[in-house]
Amino acid sequence: MPTLIRAGVVVPATGGTILEGGAVVVDDGRIVEVLDALGARRAAAAFAGEIVDEPDSILMPGLVNIHTHGVSPSPLFPSGSAPLPDERWLGHLDRHAVAGTTTVLSTCGLGTMNEIREADRRHAVHVRGATAHTAGSIAAALAADGAGLTAQHTQQTIERMLADGAVAIGELAGGQTLGGGGQDLVFLPAAILEHTGVVVTQAQARALKESVLGRFMDEGSYSAALLAERAAQAGLGGIDPEALRRLVVDTVMPSVGSARDGIREGVDAARRFGVPALVHSASASADLIRELQRSDDRRPATIIAGHVNHTSHTASEAVRLAESGRDAGWYGEASVFDLLEGRETVQTREHWDALLEGIDLVDVLATDYGHDGRHDPLISAVQDVIARGHRGLAEAVEMVTSVPAALVPGLVEGGAMLRRGAPADLVIADRDDLRIVRRVYIGGVPVAERGRMLSAARA
Repeated sequence: MPTLIRAGVVVPATGGTILEGGAVVVDDGRIVEVLDALGARRAAAAFAGEIVDEPDSILMPGLVNIHTHGVSPSPLFPSGSAPLPDERWLGHLDRHAVAGTTTVLSTCGLGTMNEIREADRRHAVHVRGATAHTAGSIAAALAADGAGLTAQHTQQTIERMLADGAVAIGELAGGQTLGGGGQDLVFLPAAILEHTGVVVTQAQARALKESVLGRFMDEGSYSAALLAERAAQAGLGGIDPEALRRLVVDTVMPSVGSARDGIREGVDAARRFGVPALVHSASASADLIRELQRSDDRRPATIIAGHVNHTSHTASEAVRLAESGRDAGWYGEASVFDLLEGRETVQTREHWDALLEGIDLVDVLATDYGHDGRHDPLISAVQDVIARGHRGLAEAVEMVTSVPAALVPGLVEGGAMLRRGAPADLVIADRDDLRIVRRVYIGGVPVAERGRMLSAARA
């Protein structure tokens, strides 16, 4: 039965337009018509089907998230860590769906397409896969962790994965393999506990690491005085300083060189195969990113700098690196992490605002992954950039729909726009606060309503 959905505002996510009082007609899982106010009134007068009337709402395409982790039974993160239990990754997809995200790109990067297809089959959210199967990336994962990798994973190549349906390359490197947040949260605290019996927090692990390696993962940055001070603060004052320094180096650094090799290899593959690549942008990769941006290699490629607002940069460093990327033809993705609402792992919005206030420094918004998946919803990022005046409604919506769809061909059928013939992946949210998501449709089927999943969401 056809459905007419009327809204206070319809955002088609194309051409920067909005339709006050517009409507969308859906039938058999597809968009049949996109109507302006006059067309909506005429259609409603004689409509032979269900009418959904939401006059205080905004109707937009389903959101597209190009930087996610933990949304499939694949090895987790660029470290190839053990996969999450089924209920965890399915639960992450539930959280994406109830907040209006209908398509995700898994950027853990070292799984197989069979694992991606399993996730796509078992949940209504469209799950698409990226590949980071380069020699350097696999070596880095094995050096950092690799607990989730089997021969089936390590024998894959980017070429094979693309042939099997992967739509992008990435995420190239990550905090787990480049000495970033993954090390601070998991691997370094685990190593310290094993060798000393002392439990340290993520913040303490980061402070210890930076006293030895600085922000740029450079052994020449070692400060004995700073290590002693931070060791005392973390309850490690009785540990031999040289042994502690060595423990930090031996835990963090084995994967860093290979991860950097993986970035080079992945960017080269993007240029060879003509597919987009997502690169981990952080202080430890900044010099390499600048080098690649200055490359004389002019083979066309879509290179996306992930989380350009990463807080391992200073805010001014983040802006300068994003400006360099813009001038080199790269694209910038800003990740919301949990900086707007959760404030558990990222407790400042300075970088976020500085990048969004710049000229053409952020093209697309995404989430990345908060601690245990507790990142802020993508729709919160949209609400924030509108409320702060960084973008208008139409442009903000396009940053999470048609723009990411255009950057990654094959990611979203129909281009994540409201147009005739496209799949009916739709979000209805409150006009005054987009974070209040009323209904979510995928393929014309209601899958979530007011923060609650419906039975149609899972296979």
